[in-house]
Amino acid sequence: MRESEQRLARGEYGLAVSEAYHRVVLDLQKAYGLSLPAQWTHREFLAQYLRDDMGILNSEVARLYRLYEPVRYGSESDWTRGDLLDVLRKIYSEPPMRDLYPSARPTPSVVWNPADRSRAVRPDVEGLPPPGG
Repeated sequence: MRESEQRLARGEYGLAVSEAYHRVVLDLQKAYGLSLPAQWTHREFLAQYLRDDMGILNSEVARLYRLYEPVRYGSESDWTRGDLLDVLRKIYSEPPMRDLYPSARPTPSVVWNPADRSRAVRPDVEGLPPPGG
């Protein structure tokens, strides 16, 4: 996701979407042991290789493909700009995908105010000590 964030920050939306989609396809193959034939198409992948046991990945990968298809096959005026990072967060929050990159788990969003020793923490990281604590 870091590369996608950087590309989006540089205004490289098409490249961010394209590279993210291809990374997700490769990671799905690793995470679920998928073996794609040499001449597979993206639509075949979506229809034949995404399975019920993949949970929300079915809908989120389809959502990612809807961003990718106009980037890959159209011109910039055809692009449907969506929230790429939201899609990727949901995809990589699923355990089999998340477990591919254990060292790349996001750093907790902690706001620390040393003056009053208070902190505000995202709900999913409650209980973590404050930075440097």
